[in-house]
Amino acid sequence: MITKTILMVLVIIVLALMLFRMINPLDKSKNIEEFFANNPGIGSDAISWGRGGSFFRWQSEKTQNSHLPKLNIFYRTFGNIDNPAIVMIHGWPTSSYDFQELISELENDFYIAVIDTPGYGFSDKPQGNYRYSILDDALLFDFFIKEILEIRRFTLLTHDKGDSVGFAVLDLYQQVSSPNYLIDQHIILNGGIYLPLAELSVAQKYFTLPVFGYFMTRFIFTPERFTTQLAKYYSPELSIEKQLNIASFFQYQGGTTGFIKTLRYIADRKKYEETWLQALNSSDIPTTLIWGELDPIAKLEIADFVWANYLRNRDAPASYWRLPCASHYLQNDQPKIISQLIRRSLLGEEIAFSELQDSSCSPILVEET
Repeated sequence: MITKTILMVLVIIVLALMLFRMINPLDKSKNIEEFFANNPGIGSDAISWGRGGSFFRWQSEKTQNSHLPKLNIFYRTFGNIDNPAIVMIHGWPTSSYDFQELISELENDFYIAVIDTPGYGFSDKPQGNYRYSILDDALLFDFFIKEILEIRRFTLLTHDKGDSVGFAVLDLYQQVSSPNYLIDQHIILNGGIYLPLAELSVAQKYFTLPVFGYFMTRFIFTPERFTTQLAKYYSPELSIEKQLNIASFFQYQGGTTGFIKTLRYIADRKKYEETWLQALNSSDIPTTLIWGELDPIAKLEIADFVWANYLRNRDAPASYWRLPCASHYLQNDQPKIISQLIRRSLLGEEIAFSELQDSSCSPILVEET
């Protein structure tokens, strides 16, 4: 009797999952206009962001991907190209849309470029046997600078997984005696740049489990549900409207099921972590480390450790700032403050935070060398 009951429950669960798949098919759009046309419920801001951007074709340089077609890579530029350039690299699992508020604070005085790396945002999200890689992202970035933007100098600003891409770019940059471009400044925002001190989220731990990871991303952590969880890593939490827009980027080309593959960047991080940190240590590029203290994943201890061991005593100038009222997505939490810190680093502007109603939220300059 118990066996029959269990069997019946399993049958009901399987039927329910099949029904869920029928009602909620994965998006298979070939481009964003097809996606917009087939999904009337997506966020209006996501549509505006997509239509304001451009695409270029790029071939992965990994041997495992050589037989696969070129990818459509999404990017956007803002401001006057004659102004000092800032190129921004987003983190996992989000996209260039992360920088929207920060861009609004900077675009009048800077030329800004952002890119969605493969598997994120509105860039193609290949599934199957495609091999995602931080090193491949770094080569993509190099191509983006030289062949698409065609700029000769810029500031590199990175966040989360983008920090790892930035370090890989730095490593490539140092290996070339006469690089095609000059990195003027390096700005690093919260990220798991020293994994022994990082705290993976519960979702990240689930997604790396074989089979169970697919079940979680397909049936439990839908784009909408995952975004609801993600909202907790902002300070204050995201509005419902903002959640809808972020969920729209996740929904494009396969939804959250792609998270399983893109999370493999952590393996690259483990493998190359010391190499990348040594590249940071030996870099002659002035560097600004800006950290949201409320981050439960990339905790403050990471920033303290990297500052003390890789930035503080090197020859090139460096500064370390803490933001007491910002969490993981500090560029969303306090874009005006971050923009002022950027202006200080790039233009030498004196800054005042008099507009802050709560003085306890004022940035803290930990140290400057």
